[in-house]
Amino acid sequence: MLKKPMVNKQLVELYNQASKHSCYQILAEPLRKYIPENLLKTKSRFEQERLDYILEKLAISKAKIVEIGGNTGYFSFELIDRGASSAVFIEGNQAQALFVREAANLLGFQDRIYVQQRYLSFSEDLDLVDCDICLLMNVLHHVGDDYNYEIETIESAKDQILLSLNRLSKCCKNVIFQLGFNWKGNINLPLFEDGEKREVIDFITSGTNDFWDVKDIGIALRTDKGIVYKDLDSTNIERMDALGEFLNRPIFILRSKST
Repeated sequence: MLKKPMVNKQLVELYNQASKHSCYQILAEPLRKYIPENLLKTKSRFEQERLDYILEKLAISKAKIVEIGGNTGYFSFELIDRGASSAVFIEGNQAQALFVREAANLLGFQDRIYVQQRYLSFSEDLDLVDCDICLLMNVLHHVGDDYNYEIETIESAKDQILLSLNRLSKCCKNVIFQLGFNWKGNINLPLFEDGEKREVIDFITSGTNDFWDVKDIGIALRTDKGIVYKDLDSTNIERMDALGEFLNRPIFILRSKST
């Protein structure tokens, strides 16, 4: 009989370390045999459902990945496990960056996942994030809060969101992108007047038109099988309050016009 692997207590402690963005992700499949999920304080953000949509739309095998603001690394680990050649993982939270580094060592991924513990400014060093696929999900609405502290108004935050996203077109062939409706996650600081999906979609499609082709837009729907992401159409573009704010955030898959 095979002996069960010993629980990695260091990873459990790092995962559960309290912070503003802690415990946001379920564990990637390769890690579940080392860390029982009942020891974690997980508040899932529908990682598996988003991953399913991404895998429908992009070829992962041998792809070079960059993940910006990757939290505890669910997407990087899953894509590496599915054949991506490498992942540069950028996360400013010290505990989360250390979690990913130690978990990569545990899984034998240390030569394929390269952890950078920092917040990316999007104004320099972008040659370091040259890749086939960049994951930039639910990060840019925290500008002026987690990074680029000089941003002080909603309008300047929106300008910086587009500037940051468009700069990536010089070094990333594809970007998987999501954006929250509220600046800094504060419901009293809405980025969009009515909080509608069509406002976010119009903002991104018009603001990135010179830099990106919008390849796909995924919309969360509740079905008898649970939450699934489907392509945008006329039947699902309206906001569905019953799903909550997070599930109303579209997933954009953008293809660079310059790489």
